[in-house]
Amino acid sequence: MKKRLLLLTTLLVAAMGLSACGKKEEEEPTTTEEVTTTEEATTEDPHAGLNYNELTGEWSADYVSKRPIAVMINNLREALPSSGTMQADIIYECMVEGGITRIMPIFSSYEDIEKLGSVRSARHYYINIANEYDAIYVHYGQSAPAKERLDNHAIDNINGMTYDAGFYRDSARVAPHNAYTTGERVKQGIEDMGYNAEYDEVSHQQVLSFNEEDTDLSEGETANTVHVNFSNYSKPYFIYNSDTKLYDRYEYDNPQVDDQADESDNTLKFKNIIIMKSSYQCINPKNDLQDLKQVGEGEGYYCTNGKAVPIKWKKSSENSKTEFLTQDGEPLLLNPGKTWISIIGDGTEAGVSFE
Repeated sequence: MKKRLLLLTTLLVAAMGLSACGKKEEEEPTTTEEVTTTEEATTEDPHAGLNYNELTGEWSADYVSKRPIAVMINNLREALPSSGTMQADIIYECMVEGGITRIMPIFSSYEDIEKLGSVRSARHYYINIANEYDAIYVHYGQSAPAKERLDNHAIDNINGMTYDAGFYRDSARVAPHNAYTTGERVKQGIEDMGYNAEYDEVSHQQVLSFNEEDTDLSEGETANTVHVNFSNYSKPYFIYNSDTKLYDRYEYDNPQVDDQADESDNTLKFKNIIIMKSSYQCINPKNDLQDLKQVGEGEGYYCTNGKAVPIKWKKSSENSKTEFLTQDGEPLLLNPGKTWISIIGDGTEAGVSFE
């Protein structure tokens, strides 16, 4: 009997053990997988709400894209200082007659310019340059070759010889260095002539190309002073200011200033300097009227941030845009900012040097 009781007890304990073991297996916690969601990173547009100025490569909330104006400005010693030129985005300088030069500032914004000049007569190769930027050309008179092109409607232009309302004479200057205009007069002239102030979206092409940010040249020679000789008469130069990282322009051994700017900061200054080497040819010995070779290929230099590198340029036709290229044939990228472009010849007095 005792043996039977012991056996039953043993079986009962075993059954209880199996039951508990089964319950333990059932109650064993289940592992839950943790689901994580990764939000896609979004990159903020640094130029949101800004407009791009293709003449300087800069972004601004105030800038409004439209056709620029290109103005023929006197550069004789007795005509300086000029007025309004500091507001230009790009300035071209070419030789005209007698070894002198004229400059052609190109303005993306001009309506608020209170005095601009002194304005001088057109030259035919300046018409070609202005057309590259789809600019409206402002001048007072013209040479014979320029007149021929203007008569054939080569460019939208405002001429002081035919549109007197666009200009005025400054009694403080002697003729022919006393013709001036204003941004308001130019704007009115564009309306009166019926010119389109907007770019043609189909045909318009940008001339200059820019880096996204200010970038030092990785190679090149030191160019803290850039001498650009056109002739015995005209030997301007640029001095690099390491504080502003801009080149100050000098003409006739003095800073070239804008008499409409604040006297504490009125020197013309530029982020980029391009020097194009080409050739001039006298086409009228009576007054040494010049022609400039613009179609073809040539060499030059690009200067920025105190350094200079050799470059190439090419222009396939009179109506095409000039291409600026590196020595390797890649598009030249300028630093964002204002640009001065000098086109020198191949005469004995012409040349470029750096210090």
